[in-house]
Amino acid sequence: MTGDTGGLISWDPPRTARVHLVCVPHAGSGAYQFRSWQPLLGPEVSLLAVQLPGRENRWREAPATHMAEVLDALVPELLSRLELPYVVVGHSMGALLGHQLAQALGTRHGRWPEHFIASAALPPDEPFPPSGVSGLDDAELVAELVEQGAIPADVARNDRLVRLVTRPLRGDLAMCDSYLPTAGTPLPCPLDVWRGADDLGVSHDGVQGWSRHCAAATTFRTFPGGHLYHLTDPRSVVGELRRIVTGTRPRGGPPDV
Repeated sequence: MTGDTGGLISWDPPRTARVHLVCVPHAGSGAYQFRSWQPLLGPEVSLLAVQLPGRENRWREAPATHMAEVLDALVPELLSRLELPYVVVGHSMGALLGHQLAQALGTRHGRWPEHFIASAALPPDEPFPPSGVSGLDDAELVAELVEQGAIPADVARNDRLVRLVTRPLRGDLAMCDSYLPTAGTPLPCPLDVWRGADDLGVSHDGVQGWSRHCAAATTFRTFPGGHLYHLTDPRSVVGELRRIVTGTRPRGGPPDV
């Protein structure tokens, strides 16, 4: 780990990078899932992973329960780290948080992303779908996460690990419950919308409304797998990200020569 400012983590960013990839994780997860992505992205991309409080290296902190809390802390951190053009990818809750980050950076500071990738999420002007797990006790919640493939099965047999997993997840679920659907300013950059073919909660028809939130081109793609498809086949996902990010040029700027 070579860069950690609290809400952002990077691992061995290449000195030759010409674009940042800001990765925003799904509910209950953390930045470390993106650690293996940096070497796969190549020498032109510097990965910045969002780390929410209450998990991994921030486990001593209380989890956030409202997106406004996260934005207030994260926007200044991002502004201090974004010395290059940037692309945002967010998964599920992370797509909505990433969209709000892009809105804040763009409308308040004139720093719109060069590309936005919304993964496994309905459009931001629609309510976040009910999780169906907020009423479960810790054991039931962990069992559901194991079944989804979000955590290893041996976590369920360790009480300390169960607490480390369920505490941030319950904070994130509260954040989802308090989410206020909002359209915002249409993104002035290209938008990719991804989903897993077997994701029943985020259907093909359900994601089409994302095109309302983009003033540029919108592209839809379906990957094999369910809601957490990016964990089951990360190389395919990162390969597509690399193709998009390395093809990014600053909007209105000259072509590479």
